[in-house]
Amino acid sequence: MDLDEVPLRKVSSFMYDEEPRFPFKATQNAAHIQYSRRGLSYIMSQRCSLKNISRAGAIIELVSGVEPPDCMTLDVPDANAGKIGCVRWGGNSAVHRNDKISIRLRFLKLLTERQLASVLAHSKLVDNDRSLSFFT
Repeated sequence: MDLDEVPLRKVSSFMYDEEPRFPFKATQNAAHIQYSRRGLSYIMSQRCSLKNISRAGAIIELVSGVEPPDCMTLDVPDANAGKIGCVRWGGNSAVHRNDKISIRLRFLKLLTERQLASVLAHSKLVDNDRSLSFFT
């Protein structure tokens, strides 16, 4: 079969079509996002707060000012999970409240259970119930 004959909308993707839904868990971690400006000539880093996380995505909150582009990397230094490539999830992924912006992110690669456990273990959240099933 020739690839030119296959319409792209019918090609299945594990990340976006066939993955199971992973529930968000509440967390409170300090994090950083990095993204490029002006092509690849200027790399910008910005502090943020990781509010919710799952194996497939996260919700971060940052101080309003420069709104980041659609593609970025997320780093949670305390958890030692490495840099995680992500994109904005959906068209309206940013919510502005007072002087903060909440952005919903989707990871380019699923987190492992070990990475997720490390992020949750280093959370500053006191509450034991981290289940947020209404985000799924």
